[in-house]
Amino acid sequence: MTFFDPAWLIHIATAILLIGYFIRDELKLRVMIIVSSIVFNFYYWLVPSPPLWDAVMTGFLLIAVNIYVLAQVLLERTTFRMSDDEKRLFDAFETLTPGQFRRILKIAEWRKAAKAHSIILTREGEQTSRLYYIVSGTVAVEKGEHKFGLPAQNFVGEVAFVLDGQATATTLAPAGVRYVLWDAEALRELGEKYPALGNALNALLTRDLARKLTESYRPDDALPAD
Repeated sequence: MTFFDPAWLIHIATAILLIGYFIRDELKLRVMIIVSSIVFNFYYWLVPSPPLWDAVMTGFLLIAVNIYVLAQVLLERTTFRMSDDEKRLFDAFETLTPGQFRRILKIAEWRKAAKAHSIILTREGEQTSRLYYIVSGTVAVEKGEHKFGLPAQNFVGEVAFVLDGQATATTLAPAGVRYVLWDAEALRELGEKYPALGNALNALLTRDLARKLTESYRPDDALPAD
């Protein structure tokens, strides 16, 4: 007595595939297509005599392609294979997805200020061609007659980048400061190529600027009441 008719495999595979087409999440859809293709292959191998080898090979190709795309989707959504430094940097880019962050990471340069002298990152009133993020250490900022320190986990040159204008302050990285830099033009081109990434990056830098303005506000500077 046969408890299961192998011919039902074709119906099971079709049902799985149809259910997958109702799922809008690409990750789940790819998983369903892979499972469906595997079941189809079992049918092509077990039921016909001899097995439908052309169909089996086609099925393996479909499985391989969908596994590849599935891996790309997972990379878009997770921090898998990122180093500890890259994960910490990603935490600062809170408006970007892991996939968007990987794209800007490809054009990023990791630097450390040499022991000999401070490195000038930006000059007040001059055009700057780079965007910086301070990973560790404190940079010196000179704005007019005012001087102050800017700690790690802050952007430098974000105003000039967003407005495509001049730097609003002179910024120096003393010896030992670690930072990441991007070529501003390359970053803009990336944002134009991937509009969602460009919008997310602009939102991040605008938020960073708003936070700096909030933190620099002092009640003593408020205008007196009438």
